[in-house]
Amino acid sequence: MTASLRVRVTVYLLLGGLVPWAGVKTVWTLGGDALGVDGEAWRRGIESDGDAVYRALAAVGVDLTVLAALLGVFLALGLVQRWGMVFPRWTPLLAGRQVPAPLPLIPAWAVGLCLGTYGVVLLVMVPLGLAGVIARFPPVPPFTSSGDVTWMILFGGLAFGGLGAALVVGAWSYGRRGARLRTRRSPRAGRRDVLSRRRDAP
Repeated sequence: MTASLRVRVTVYLLLGGLVPWAGVKTVWTLGGDALGVDGEAWRRGIESDGDAVYRALAAVGVDLTVLAALLGVFLALGLVQRWGMVFPRWTPLLAGRQVPAPLPLIPAWAVGLCLGTYGVVLLVMVPLGLAGVIARFPPVPPFTSSGDVTWMILFGGLAFGGLGAALVVGAWSYGRRGARLRTRRSPRAGRRDVLSRRRDAP
């Protein structure tokens, strides 16, 4: 059972918030320049401060945080598509079986609420910093200006807030569709509903 068109469009639009952030991170990882940051300086920072996995992925042009975000995108899409409720044919031994509801819902709610809250905090910080209510963001290396840092915080807020909200919306829809599906497939539940309606009828 696929989510309604309105839910799917909402999730897709929210996931679109990842594009500026992921694009900038990918440009840096590939050695390009963006937001006043030199790609080579970014990669040197990864080589000196990042762990072995981060460095290995960066060496082939893949940013670890972008990869993690793509896993979140996969989860969000699964929450609104049919293959998220029934294992697809390419899953060995599980094809055609119903996905246990807690399997996607627990990480979706947990990650979605945390990321969504973090994203909202970042988005609120940007106008407060620009208005002088809070201190302006210092240009922490490899950034060379406060303005560039502000842009990256804005992109991060859109990315994390959008992904978090997409997971929450998808999880809410998934839970409702799963409940309807279980009721539809349960003859006992169906008979109980009929008897209940008959008793309540005038």
